[in-house]
Amino acid sequence: MSNPPAVLMVELVMSIDRMIQSAEAAKVTQSHLAIPGEWPAQVVLGHVSQVDEQIWIPRIAQMCQSQVEGGQSPSFDWWEPDAEATFEKFRDISLEEASALAMSARTQLLLAVKELSPEQWSATAIHEAFGSIDVAGLIIQILTHDEEHRASLV
Repeated sequence: MSNPPAVLMVELVMSIDRMIQSAEAAKVTQSHLAIPGEWPAQVVLGHVSQVDEQIWIPRIAQMCQSQVEGGQSPSFDWWEPDAEATFEKFRDISLEEASALAMSARTQLLLAVKELSPEQWSATAIHEAFGSIDVAGLIIQILTHDEEHRASLV
């Protein structure tokens, strides 16, 4: 049984909230640590906001548009924003700013999916790493991505 859209949307909100809470806790408990190669909390939140804006929202829109047009499912490569550019962009902003950006981007993602029809939730794509995936499955991947990055904060 697949997850109902309402459950997935609640999970999207809870996931970003958990990540922001983990980032705040990391700032307090790990403020003295500088681990080479690891992003500070504000960069993690900035990255997640970029991925929501640059990857998830446009891909859901493409999936739904392709379905409406009756065309083939879009094909997506694995792609994320450049890690060094992400670090440079977000390293000097406050955690509060990064938290606001992450929540804003997630709100835009929720707005993009909240009005989808049941048919649109079944829109599909072929993803290089995930295979054939529908919108609900893509949201599961969003949640997985969130947790992978949240793990770096705890």
